[in-house]
Amino acid sequence: MIRTFIAFKLNNEETLSEIRNFTNRLNQNQKRIKIVKPENIHLTVKFIGNIKESMAPKIYDILEREVNKKMLHGDKHNYILKGVGNFRNYGIIWIGMEGDIELLQSVKDTVEEKLNEHLKIKKDKRRKFKPHITIARLKKDRRDYTSFDTFKRIIKENRNKEFGEFLIKKIVLKKSDLTPKGPIYTTYNGKEFI
Repeated sequence: MIRTFIAFKLNNEETLSEIRNFTNRLNQNQKRIKIVKPENIHLTVKFIGNIKESMAPKIYDILEREVNKKMLHGDKHNYILKGVGNFRNYGIIWIGMEGDIELLQSVKDTVEEKLNEHLKIKKDKRRKFKPHITIARLKKDRRDYTSFDTFKRIIKENRNKEFGEFLIKKIVLKKSDLTPKGPIYTTYNGKEFI
């Protein structure tokens, strides 16, 4: 069994650099925060979870046929990463997106529909897609409460900060191998995960 998800990868170096500068500030305040490595930053469309590796080619074919060819057409779709927020009482720190959110919602709906129809993969309970990228995680037992108010203020002060472009061109199937040093993500290319 392999742990999988469907996503768009962030490849823009300037944007990644802006995110890195910001996460360094968070890390200076909270030494035990887990920062998402730049090579792992992505926009998750659907978390699938554990599947048999033999399903990967079928999922890949659905993504290629139904999303990459029919919906994205090989074109670049430009989004802006803007605004810092948090989930779970500062447990997850994220950056929001601006742009054609309706297209992303259509992609999400198509992925959900086609995977369910062809492979019986359960649809997510939450239908409305709120695109964001996770940049850090901070468990309660890892917090430094002496500087936590400053940490919260940094996030609030950057709720409108622009981080740069996120070009979306191709949706991919990714595998997540969990390790003590953090997850290692590989992308399925139609034949194997690399």
